[in-house]
Amino acid sequence: MKNRGNVFFVLFASFSFWTCGLEDFPVINPVPQSNITQQMNDRAIVRLPDDYSGTPFTNFAILYRIYVSDIPQASTTVNSYSAINPILASDYSSFSAYIDSTTFVNINMDDLFQGRGYKYLNLRDESINSVLSSSALGNNLVFDFASSRAPTMTIGSSVYTLWRSNGNGLFDPKPDRLFINKEDLWKSENLNDKTNADVVNKSEIGPGDRRYTYAAMFITAVGVDVSSYSNIYSTPSLIHVFQLPD
Repeated sequence: MKNRGNVFFVLFASFSFWTCGLEDFPVINPVPQSNITQQMNDRAIVRLPDDYSGTPFTNFAILYRIYVSDIPQASTTVNSYSAINPILASDYSSFSAYIDSTTFVNINMDDLFQGRGYKYLNLRDESINSVLSSSALGNNLVFDFASSRAPTMTIGSSVYTLWRSNGNGLFDPKPDRLFINKEDLWKSENLNDKTNADVVNKSEIGPGDRRYTYAAMFITAVGVDVSSYSNIYSTPSLIHVFQLPD
């Protein structure tokens, strides 16, 4: 009986430790896909959740990739991704299982997205991590890719110009860091890891065909696991696939 009691104690202690670990494992809720309204090919509205109290939330992060295409699309939907660029369709297929998932939680979104060539969105003249910190909770993010100006993100009365990544100095975007469709953005000699590492070509385009470019953007909530001091992520949501203005 004494030995049986010892075995029971060990099993109970192990189970208690395991279940406590599950209960304490930090999880961050995502921006629900239903909170995002996509309009045509140039506008999206993201309604941010208003409360992350009791979680290790620090900020939202937006990851993007630019795709070269030979076709214009007045309205970008999942059904048009293959026509825009087959790599866009393949990338979206890799991410779609995670959107609104209650199973794939605490996946390292940094590895997932950067493994497929995605970069972190920046803002001109502002730190996007500060802009999208707890002060942004409960607000709407309005993304505007209308052709009348450089693409922007608006929160309340504040308007921010979207800024392409340079990989913290690892590459040098051409012709600049604006999300505008220009020749130096899509010409093949600039599509490499040292220049436009955030842009992917479409091999089927003929030499004389007109080029269009599209930016796919996803949003995820980010936090810090205080037990390991490593970042943790919510599942992602698709903001939109925007056609870049000329």
